Amino acid sequence: MHTGGSSATIPATFEFYLGGSVGPSLYVRLVDGRLLYEWASAGGYSGVVMEASPTEEEWVRFRETATRLGVWEWEPEYISAHSCCDVTYWHLRMEMDGHSTVVRGANAYPGSPGPEVSRQFREFRAAVERLIGRGSHPGAL
Repeated sequence: MHTGGSSATIPATFEFYLGGSVGPSLYVRLVDGRLLYEWASAGGYSGVVMEASPTEEEWVRFRETATRLGVWEWEPEYISAHSCCDVTYWHLRMEMDGHSTVVRGANAYPGSPGPEVSRQFREFRAAVERLIGRGSHPGAL
């Protein structure tokens, strides 16, 4: 169901993946205005694709959070010298409000000098999880 002004609220493109060979993985993507997501554990996908239905207000809050965290200024790539065995990979592709970004990382995050997950990245991930209604998922990284 599309309401008058909601198309401007939803990003033109949105894809976020976070995961690796061990631990939980999350893959969220926007397809034809529908927000689809999958949780996985230990590197294998369950094959269950779920759909979230964020409200217009939730999208607005997500946009405000992304802008406040400086997502549009993130570097294209974050790679840590510590990437060896249990690597956590992530990527973000987003187009919204005339901005567009493609960012990826491996054991490295915006705002963090080492392999530690930065506050910025944790907050962004939390914002994504709120969008899909899973803000307190027990397997959070």
